[in-house]
Amino acid sequence: MSDYSEKQLRSIKTKRPDFMLWLNFLHIYQPPTLEKDLLIRISKEAYFNIVRVLLRNPQYKITLNVTACLTEYLNQIGYTKLIDDLKFLVARGQIELTGSAAFHPLLPLLPIKEVERQIQINYDINQRYFGKLYQPQGFFLPEMAYGDETARAIKRAGFRWIILDEISFDGKINSGCLDYTKKYKLKNIGLNVVFRNRKLSKTFVPEEIEKILKQEKRPEIVITATDGELYGHKYKDQENILDNILKNENLTTLTITEFLAQKRKEEKINVMPSSWESTPAELTHRVPYSLWQHSKNKIHKQLWQLANFALQLNYQGKRDPNHFASRLHLEKGLASCTFWWASDKDFKLFNYAAWNPEEVEKGALELLRSVRSLSKINPQKKIMAEKMFLAIHQAIWTKHWGKFRKTK
Repeated sequence: MSDYSEKQLRSIKTKRPDFMLWLNFLHIYQPPTLEKDLLIRISKEAYFNIVRVLLRNPQYKITLNVTACLTEYLNQIGYTKLIDDLKFLVARGQIELTGSAAFHPLLPLLPIKEVERQIQINYDINQRYFGKLYQPQGFFLPEMAYGDETARAIKRAGFRWIILDEISFDGKINSGCLDYTKKYKLKNIGLNVVFRNRKLSKTFVPEEIEKILKQEKRPEIVITATDGELYGHKYKDQENILDNILKNENLTTLTITEFLAQKRKEEKINVMPSSWESTPAELTHRVPYSLWQHSKNKIHKQLWQLANFALQLNYQGKRDPNHFASRLHLEKGLASCTFWWASDKDFKLFNYAAWNPEEVEKGALELLRSVRSLSKINPQKKIMAEKMFLAIHQAIWTKHWGKFRKTK
C-alpha cells in the first residue's frame, strides 16, 4: 500500500499547499509480429530503464499494463531478468499491474465472446509469469477504446476500475469540467473510472511535471497515461529529469488503486465511446474509433470484412484439429496495429503519418493464415478468404505507390 495514509496526505496538503500527487500510468506492448532485434532494442532503451528508475527511487510508484503477448515474447527472447525485476517491484509495492486484452485488439469492435476470451487469455498468461503477484484490480482498454458493452464485460470479469482519456468525459479536451480530485463511477455498470490529462500525456511527462513544480499555483492531482516506450525509447532523458523530480519533497506518487481507496467526493457518470486519439470533431460525427474503423477508409472496410470472416470460421471450427493454430493467427491479425497503420492519419506533432503497408499486409496475412489453418472447412471458404486478402494487398500497394509518386 501507499507510504502515505489518507490522513497523512491530508496533513501534508494542509502544511504544504504546494504538495502535488502524480498518478503515472504506463502501458507497454509490442505486437508478436515485431522483429526480435527491434524488441531487444526497445527493451534495453525503455523497459529496463523504467525498472532502473524504480529501483533507484523506492518512493516512486506507477500503475503498469504489460500486455500478455509482450510478456510471453520477453520470456521467449530470454528476458526473464526483466520479468523478475518487475515481480520484485510489484512485491515491493512500487508497481500495480493491470488487466487488458492479450493481443491488443480494439475491443469495442469485436464480438463480446471474443472480448471475454482475450481478457481471460491475458489474465492466464500474465499469471503464469507473475504468479500470485498478478492480482489486477484495474483494466487497460487497448488504445483506451471505450464502449459500454465492453465495460460491462470488464466488470463481469471482476475488475474494479478502468482508465480513459479525458475526451471520454464530455467529448472535449481541456474543457475544465473534469475534476481530477473526484472519484468517478460509471452509471449502471459500476466500474470506477479515472481520466488522464491528454495535454500532459502527449509530452515527455517528467519535463512538464518539472515545470509545474516550479509554479506558485499547481494542481492537487496530475494523472498521466502514456506508452511506457516513451521513457527511453521515444525520448532520451539525458538530463535525468525524472530522477530529479522524484527527489522533490512537494511531489508524491501513488498507484491508481491506492488513489481510489482514499475517501473522496464521488460522482456517477456516463462516458462517451472514444479512444485516446479521438478528436472532438470525430465524436460529434460519431466516429469514435476512426484510426481503426472509418467508413470512408476502403482498406479498413476490407480488413474488417476479412477479420469478421476469419472470426466466424474460427468459431465454427472449434473441433477442427488445427483450431489452436488458427486461433494464434487470428489473435495476431486482430491486433490494433493492423488497422492503425491503414488509417493514414497525419500526426503532425510527430512528423509522420499512420501509414505502413507492410504492417497492414502482415496483419492481413495473419487473418488469412487463420482461415488457411483450418483443415475441415469448405475449400470454397478458403478461396473467398484468399480473394479478400488479394483485394487488400492490391489496395494498400496501389495507395502506397500512388502516395510515393506524389512525394517525388
